[in-house]
Amino acid sequence: MRRRILTATLVTLALATMMHLDWHSARPAEHHLSLGWTYHWLLAVPSFALTAWYVLRVWPDAVMRASVWIILVASVLAAIVEPAWEYWESGDAEWAFGARRQSAFFAFLTMGLVTYIGIVVTTRRQATPTLS
Repeated sequence: MRRRILTATLVTLALATMMHLDWHSARPAEHHLSLGWTYHWLLAVPSFALTAWYVLRVWPDAVMRASVWIILVASVLAAIVEPAWEYWESGDAEWAFGARRQSAFFAFLTMGLVTYIGIVVTTRRQATPTLS
């Protein structure tokens, strides 16, 4: 159990990191360490697909609980804790919590959840035997 919690923590931090890197790929290219990609949210597909694979493989008895905790904690880290740190450093609330950043985050999260739910439902459906 201890090992599963440790790996879940690492997966959560990896997902939070990808959510943060999405902001760097989404924000305008004139800013330092930015790319200005229009389709930045496509980074959510591999990120959430790997997270779904991990949860289905390591937490088969608690898929829903593990999914909620991993995605919720990663989202809080990426959308609240990290921007709060940027606000504390720069003092610019619009840059740290503004509409552009929230829009990028929710586009990433929406695409990620669609991917995640699609993988979990498809895998669970294939694993469930049908009665004939």
